[in-house]
Amino acid sequence: MKIKRKGRSPVYVWGIFSLFFAILIVVFFLKKETELRKEIVESDQIIYAEIASRYMIENQLKPETMDSLSSLLPFFPENLHLTILDEEGAVLYDNKLFSEESEKNGKEEAEIKKALVYGEEWKLKKFEGTEYRFLYYAVYRSNYVIRTGLPLTPNVEVFLRPDFVFIGFIVFLFVLLFIPFFLTAAHYRRIYRKLMYFVWSFRKAQSSPELIPIMDNEWGEIQSNILAIYEQMEESKREILQEREKLLKHFHFAEEGISFFTSSFENIYTNSHFIHYLNRILNQSTFDVKQLFKSPIFGELVCFLERPEGKNTFVSQICIEGRCFQVCAILFDDKSFEIIIRDISEVEKNKLDVEEMTGNIAHELRTPVASVCAYLETLIEHPNLNSEKREEYTRRAYTQIVRLSTIIQDLALLSKTSLAPQLFDREEVDIYDLLQELYEVNAKEYIEKNKCTVNLLVRKGTIVKGNRTLLYAIFWNLTHNSLKYVGENSVITIQNYREDHDFYYFLFSDNGKGIDERHVDHIFERFYRVTEGRTRGKGGSGLGLSIVKESVLFHGGEIFARNKKEGGLEILFNLAKSSGE
Repeated sequence: MKIKRKGRSPVYVWGIFSLFFAILIVVFFLKKETELRKEIVESDQIIYAEIASRYMIENQLKPETMDSLSSLLPFFPENLHLTILDEEGAVLYDNKLFSEESEKNGKEEAEIKKALVYGEEWKLKKFEGTEYRFLYYAVYRSNYVIRTGLPLTPNVEVFLRPDFVFIGFIVFLFVLLFIPFFLTAAHYRRIYRKLMYFVWSFRKAQSSPELIPIMDNEWGEIQSNILAIYEQMEESKREILQEREKLLKHFHFAEEGISFFTSSFENIYTNSHFIHYLNRILNQSTFDVKQLFKSPIFGELVCFLERPEGKNTFVSQICIEGRCFQVCAILFDDKSFEIIIRDISEVEKNKLDVEEMTGNIAHELRTPVASVCAYLETLIEHPNLNSEKREEYTRRAYTQIVRLSTIIQDLALLSKTSLAPQLFDREEVDIYDLLQELYEVNAKEYIEKNKCTVNLLVRKGTIVKGNRTLLYAIFWNLTHNSLKYVGENSVITIQNYREDHDFYYFLFSDNGKGIDERHVDHIFERFYRVTEGRTRGKGGSGLGLSIVKESVLFHGGEIFARNKKEGGLEILFNLAKSSGE
């Protein structure tokens, strides 16, 4: 059986790589050796130039006394060309003047120009009438250019050439090492083909793993390990199938409606509750779960699945014919997804909530209603009351009616926020602009009357996509609550102290006395009142902080309160930038 291999054999790949590596070694060696030999030749000329420079400095030579440099020539090589030039290029000394033209135009020489600019320069050139090329070194020292030159004699030329004997040795050594490597690689290639056949055999289910022969060498252990892994995989496969059956049974009897889909919206699995809830929502009888993607009722869900925009979860509510369903979607890494539908009507729980709410409302409305009735009854039964009393009773009745109206309005807003959040429109709201409108326009007179100082530490461009009315209610109720209980000369601070990818984090604080710790966790409950210093004598509906909490929850955030160490109360909350959409 011939096995088709994919790609080039590793033997050839390693061979090409080794050859390329050997070439790199040879090239690198040639370059380094050439540079080293050149440095050896050049180092002598640097030394000669340095000796001449020191001699000129120590003897304080002038242009007219440069001829005394001839006393150094016995210590230099006989064929050394030594030239001294000033900054203008004039030749002050030259032990071997090759031409009058070079003496006049020394500054025109390339090595002289660059030495004046860069401090030193090398140049290889040949003069007319000379047998060899000269390697010149020019250096600028103490306002003079010192140039030394040595001819490149045949011996020097030979010295500068690379050592090809060593290069040949490197090539021979590479060939010598590659031959056993190639033979070894060929041997392992044959073993590789046997292993490939071994894997291919039971991959194609042409033979049972137990019937495949095991090699009697070190590779036999690999075959045995592969067989052990294969058996473990088979066992894991059986366990996975068993777990799958358990999950399917769980999904079948779960109270939630569960359905799984591929990335192309093809259904994988759906339990009976999902079909039931889907039919209830669509108000039709169907077993085709893909009808969900065609109904406008699930329009937001479909938009999320088609354009998740970096999110992997989606939650919304659908209320149909007095029942409320929660629709959740979870998007997996492979773009497949799960949809869960829950019936969250909870009739009994809502009944208890309504009874509790009714009792609270009756309790809160009883006081203002009784007060109004008492004042009006007094006015009716005593028509001869003096004008001051009549005015006082009328004013008190009016105050209680206003309080009654405030309670009714707050209850309406609170009920709408808790039970029907989908009725609130959403828009992009700049919190900075909203606070400016609150403190500079609407509540300015109220703040000035209470001699309150507001520290606004929120930057412009703090955008929340939510409901403007509820956002306004958050900050107004917190402000009203602080002014009501702190009193005059209060200091209110509103700070956007942090921001991340999903939320803005706010801190609202005042400089009052704070509240007892046992009340801190309850101040956001409906009609909850702190008895010490925060009684009904202060007025209000008792729902302000509840509205704040529900508004924060509506915008996908959380809220809590704490006492400051230096005195006063802090309210910390966060608002989702996209309002949970």
